[in-house]
Amino acid sequence: MRDPGEPTDLLRLRDPVTPYANEASNEEIAASAGIPLEQVIRFDLNTLGGGPLPAVRRALAEFDPQRALEYGDPSYGPLRAAISAEIGVGPERIIPGAGADELIRLVSTMAAGVGDRVVIPTPTFPMYAVEARLAGATTVEVPRAAVPERQPVAALRETAETVGARLVWLCTPNNPTGDRYLTAEIHELAAGLPALVAVDAVYQEFAEASLGLGPEALSLVALQDELPNVLILRSLAKSYGLAGARVGYLVVAAQLAARFDAARLPISVATPSEAAARAALAESAVARDRHRLIIGERDRLAAACRQRGWEVLDTLTNFTLVRPLDADGVAAGLAGIGLVVRSYPTGPLREWLRITARAPEENDRLLAALATLSG
Repeated sequence: MRDPGEPTDLLRLRDPVTPYANEASNEEIAASAGIPLEQVIRFDLNTLGGGPLPAVRRALAEFDPQRALEYGDPSYGPLRAAISAEIGVGPERIIPGAGADELIRLVSTMAAGVGDRVVIPTPTFPMYAVEARLAGATTVEVPRAAVPERQPVAALRETAETVGARLVWLCTPNNPTGDRYLTAEIHELAAGLPALVAVDAVYQEFAEASLGLGPEALSLVALQDELPNVLILRSLAKSYGLAGARVGYLVVAAQLAARFDAARLPISVATPSEAAARAALAESAVARDRHRLIIGERDRLAAACRQRGWEVLDTLTNFTLVRPLDADGVAAGLAGIGLVVRSYPTGPLREWLRITARAPEENDRLLAALATLSG
């Protein structure tokens, strides 16, 4: 019998995988700071402040545990119908998944494989690169000339055409910088491009609130109707406060709907999560009130940071990117009392911090702590 060699030799990708960097748990943060667990506040995860939406709280309280014994609807009929009613697209074009991450993997494996190129403007959400590499593709990063300056779409298109990319990712509004591309710019990038253009729009609702627009005013569905190579990624994690429930969805053109529906996992969204999602979507007006509150709090945090002399980027999301005089010192000082902001040990964001706006009383605690810190 032939010696099989090292177990890693049996894997399709033999080289080490660079994973998404996990954040410390609340328990680890509390233990490190020597504080009670309930004093930890996460300003680093971009989740919705203010607690669960009332309808979500009711749905989970009323959820019959008996339902957890059985599988849910593998077609996601009611969930798709609820999303369809909210965003105005046929339910057959909606591909639900366990959060945006699962759908990033679906897009990556559907579009690219060994030897293919995936174009990613950076800095941005790291999972695009993680999943592209797991699919066996090569990532081609297009960096910013400076953190506040987003890449021109002409440069992204030229790169995609030059390397023969199969997939281009575009996060808009972008995590972590908070800026966005206009619909006309996305059209310029995608029109006639022989590649899928996946637009991560999970912060769309906060952008609409920031600009004083109505629901779905920034929807890209009409663009997708014209350009079927455009994919739209949405999530209920940020805008509906369901990060822990893991509910996201992909919107695809009619020509691609059957292919993506066939490739998705059949029942990855758990039944309690689906119940919470449907309840949240039924209470979208309450969610939009929360978005406006959070945007006001974001602006309050940004103003306080500017008063300290920090550089603060304009943003259309529920977070703001700031550059203190001493980012490491500020982050460490806040972590020492259980207030966690997003720092970047390496790369172009080395001197920056990302801070998510939360409920007013939580932001009050952060501002009080900042007043005691140098930097």
